[in-house]
Amino acid sequence: MFRRGVVLLGAIKKPKFEHSTNFQSSYEQLTGLEIKIPVPWGHIAGKWWGPTNIRPILTTHGWQDNCDSFNRLLPLISQDVGFLAVDWPGHGYSSHIPDGFYYHNTNYMLLIQRLVDYFKWSQVSLMGHSLGASISFLYTIINPQNVDLLICLENIKPLTEDIITTNSERIAKFLHYEKLRRQNTEPHAYTMEEIKRKIASFLDGSVAYEHSHHLVERSVAPSKSHPGKYCFTRDPRLKVLDLVNWRQKDLVLGARRVRCPVFIAKATGVSYFEEENNVHEVVDALKESGNCEHHLLEGTHHFHFNNPEAVAGLIKKFLKQRDRSDRSVGGIKEEMIVYS
Repeated sequence: MFRRGVVLLGAIKKPKFEHSTNFQSSYEQLTGLEIKIPVPWGHIAGKWWGPTNIRPILTTHGWQDNCDSFNRLLPLISQDVGFLAVDWPGHGYSSHIPDGFYYHNTNYMLLIQRLVDYFKWSQVSLMGHSLGASISFLYTIINPQNVDLLICLENIKPLTEDIITTNSERIAKFLHYEKLRRQNTEPHAYTMEEIKRKIASFLDGSVAYEHSHHLVERSVAPSKSHPGKYCFTRDPRLKVLDLVNWRQKDLVLGARRVRCPVFIAKATGVSYFEEENNVHEVVDALKESGNCEHHLLEGTHHFHFNNPEAVAGLIKKFLKQRDRSDRSVGGIKEEMIVYS
């Protein structure tokens, strides 16, 4: 039986909800507790890992991934603090944004604030990979007083690029995908083997094939026209990159405003996707506070997914030494839980 491509292995009966205790079963501690949070255009889906009775670390994934990209990392570090890993809009099980709207980085920052308001968090702890890391960084530099901890994996800032010459092309491309969406035609269908290989080929083989199945469940649904095949369910408009750019000098000045503990991990086998010095300038500005640690690790863009053990120990040590957050208020809400 399928639910948007997810193979349901049998209903899991959960204990009665009690806000004051962590009620996750041993199965959910390994797979995450499925959640859904209302937003004006639908809902944000995700998973809650670890203790549910305290404020978690809000965790966000990379471009065209989903929250299952943390499936192999979070079980290694969620024993003492919870992690709320969400699907960005248009990704995974989260609702797509309405027709006529664009997937701007500013919309992602607004979502973080919506989640903060939903939980009534006085402060927020952030962890992100790739796109999730750059959005977490942007939110931190505009709200430095509201962020008590920042973990960035494989990225730290949005790209500083010349978008003047590319915006016209991106607008045309976006309108093309929007038109296809309105026509409601089924996307191209693939066999499951083809799906896994397409996921594994992303960014020149960034995702290890043997682990690619983790990203499948929240990314595909059975084809209605081709039995035995599957279609990607993420919003095709996501293929168009952002129209809005940030000036390098503003990112550096913003980094100097950050006072919370910052953890950065970058893979040595991956380019910076822009001038390397732009990234170093921002990292150096963060280090001026004396509260930032920067690690270079072997691996691909998805090193946290392919080899989570390499970074899990560093994150656990970082949290043990630097996390002084008050997490007593802001645990899970019963209305969020998706009961099988």
